[in-house]
Amino acid sequence: MTMSPSNSVKKSVAMLLAALFAALASTLCCIGPLLYLLFGISAAGFIGIAAFAWLQIPMTIVSVGLMAAGFWRLYLSPRPVCVNVVSRRTLLWLYWLALPLVIALLSWPYVLSWLWELME
Repeated sequence: MTMSPSNSVKKSVAMLLAALFAALASTLCCIGPLLYLLFGISAAGFIGIAAFAWLQIPMTIVSVGLMAAGFWRLYLSPRPVCVNVVSRRTLLWLYWLALPLVIALLSWPYVLSWLWELME
């Protein structure tokens, strides 16, 4: 099965976007209250946020798995990424730009609680 260059690039970019989405979904329980506070919405809106707490662990696993698959595909795969539409260098830049964002989103609940402890 051969994969056309555009399909390979689309697959790589889709993997990065899926990892970013999974990291964002895993922080819904903690980012939601922060956004409420930033925009001045009352604490009554916090009631629905706890419903997303069960998503944190599965979405963290999905996000880390997708970023690992992207790393493997870009660096360790015996079959190189076919790139005619977007250069391999651009895909590497996208990967290394997405990685800190994913790490920031995944660590946000722990960093936020640490910051709140410092402020007390």
